[in-house]
Order: sequence, then C-alpha cells, then structure tokens
Amino acid sequence: MRICIVVAYDLAEEGGVKRHAVRLAESLRRGGDEVWIAGPSSGGDHGPFVKGFGGVVNLPGNGSDNRFGILTPPWQVWRFFHEHKFDVVHLHEPYAPSLPYYALWSSLTSAHVCTFHSFNEHEGPVSRAARRFFGSLVSSRYERGIAVSEPAERFARHAWTRPLAIIPNGVCTTTFSPPRATVEDEQRPLRLLFVGHWRDERKGLGYLLDAFAQLQRGGLAVELDVIGDGGARRAPLVEGVRFHGAISAEASLVPRYQACDLFVAPTTGQESFGIVLLEAMATARPIVCSDIDGYRQVVREDGARFVRPLDATALADTIAALAADPVARRRMGMANRRRAEEFDWDRLAPQVRAEYVAALAARGTLPVGVSAPVASPTVGDRLRVAK
Repeated sequence: MRICIVVAYDLAEEGGVKRHAVRLAESLRRGGDEVWIAGPSSGGDHGPFVKGFGGVVNLPGNGSDNRFGILTPPWQVWRFFHEHKFDVVHLHEPYAPSLPYYALWSSLTSAHVCTFHSFNEHEGPVSRAARRFFGSLVSSRYERGIAVSEPAERFARHAWTRPLAIIPNGVCTTTFSPPRATVEDEQRPLRLLFVGHWRDERKGLGYLLDAFAQLQRGGLAVELDVIGDGGARRAPLVEGVRFHGAISAEASLVPRYQACDLFVAPTTGQESFGIVLLEAMATARPIVCSDIDGYRQVVREDGARFVRPLDATALADTIAALAADPVARRRMGMANRRRAEEFDWDRLAPQVRAEYVAALAARGTLPVGVSAPVASPTVGDRLRVAK
C-alpha cells in the first residue's frame, strides 16, 4: 500500500508522536509498503520520504509547548497529496490545528485513519467544547480510529462517538536493549536519569530536583542526568546534576538509559502513555514514576515503584529505598524488559496496518493483492482483558 502518516507536531523537534510515526513507518516499510511522513517543520533535513511544511507556531496548552502547523499554506498541502495519491492517510491528533484538516480535505480519494494520543485530567469546558465542535466537522471523514491507551480513548470520547481500537505506542527492542554486561560498583554514586522536555511544567523536573536535594542532605551519593529541551529556562547549577539538552539520535540516547541505575519520571499528569518508560523498560532499567493512569498503561508494579504526583518527599524516600536494594533493581529491570517486548513495533505495526486495510475495505477500494482483514485482538484488547 501507499501510505502517508501525518504528524500534527513540529518534525524538527523530538517528541513521542513523532517517534511513534517514524518507528511505525520503518516497520511498515520492512513489510513492503511505501510510507511517507508529513508534518509541520521549523527547519532541518528530515531525510527521504519525509515532507515538511512551514508555518509552525507554538501554541502552549495541556501543560506543554505545542508547535503546530497553524500557518501552513493549504495549497502546498493540497499539491503534495494530489501528486502522490496515497491509498491511506493516517493522521495523528486529527483535531489539532491546522495541518491535519488541510491533509484530510486534500486527500478525499484516500482512506483515512486517525490516532488519538492526548489526555488531560483537568480539561476545561471551553477546550472540551472546541474539541466537540471540530470533531463534528471531520469525524465522519475517518473510516477508522485508534487510541494509544485507555486514558487516550476516554479523552477522545468527548468528541469521537464511533469505535476506537486501542493500539499502544511501541518501542524498537533491538535498538533499545539491555547493556551487554553490568558491573556492580557499590562505591560509586547512584545514577538517576530523567528524559523529557523539562521546559514543560508537567514533566515534573522541579519535584525531582527537590527530591535530589533531600537525598543529598540524607547522605546518599547520587547523580542525575537530565536529557531534554529546557526552552528559555536556564539549567540550574546543582552539584551532581548534568543537563545534556535534547538528544535526537537514538544511538546516543540508548547508552544514557543503559548507564543509569534508576529511571525517574515525576510527571504531574496529562500523560496518556509514556514512551520514555518503554525505552527505559527495553533497556532493562527499574523505574520510579508518578502514579497516573497513563503510566499504569505501560509499566507494572513488578518493574516500577509508583509515587504520588507532586510529592518530592515521597519521591526521595522511594529512590532511597531502591538505592539500598540492588537485587530488587535487577529484578525490576528484568521484568521491565520482558514487558517491553510486548510493545515491539514489529508486533504492533501489523495491527495498525489491519486498521488501514479495514478502512480501505469500508470504502470498497482495497488495492490489488491486499486482502480484507481478519479480526484479531490488539495488544490493547489483551491488556484490557489482563486487567
């Protein structure tokens, strides 16, 4: 099939939705499909089979910066889709402004699938009404819908009234893999790792830094590596804390996971999933994370310690307990690696592709050689049954 995956966020910036699209495209290509990625871009060379459009504007919301293609010229989008004539157009965050709408209306001969990623525990009435309005304009144009988790499904339900398959985010378990050997050295400091754009308050780095200070005052030898964009904020000077900025190359990111003793995700909320958790799990790292719905979709209690959001003292106490128990950390890491293998992209991509085939079948436009789908449970279905 000829497929275009449309990302609503700036392709020039690292983010979970972009990484989802890139890995999904790679897996589909290995299966023989032709796959493009399209989205707004503030600059840079994104490689072959990627189309970037200008007009990126930052629209803060849901506790983070959101760089959308608000000023993308619609005629450029129309020209691209009319040149390529895709069988399927898969739009991520279909209600985001404005590029997804241009892509939808510029590809009326294609089958359409959408994926919902967002979640917000405290959405206001104005935002909810806006989503319902924009959803009413375009939802009927989509043959199939997907949510990456149960929280994302619940959030989408305010604007989407038809069935949604739950197919989670994935991880490449061959790239994100455990270190070949682990040398135990109880004399060195405990190494913590945080990955996320800490310019966003909801990522919770401030609470981790507070916990870090408490651990130092308590006499624990500890270090913290912070990976992510701080935006206009200046990195605080804290002894034992290293800020590395955003790292987009996975070859450079994987060793950071492999070198840490604990991966910490102190997010305050508004997360439907947690791709960074999957990456840490795939590298067999134990996890300390906030006790929020989106994170419980990913990691289980045999691989993580859950902490109340916004509670730096509880965070420090949990880290200190695991610092004193290397056996528990190793056991948690092994459990996380086993769990991460369920989310490997080569397992998930066929489920997404089945949604594409179902969308084409609904339109009666299955390409030659493509069979109608056979219903099978998704990972999301199996997770729901397991719960």
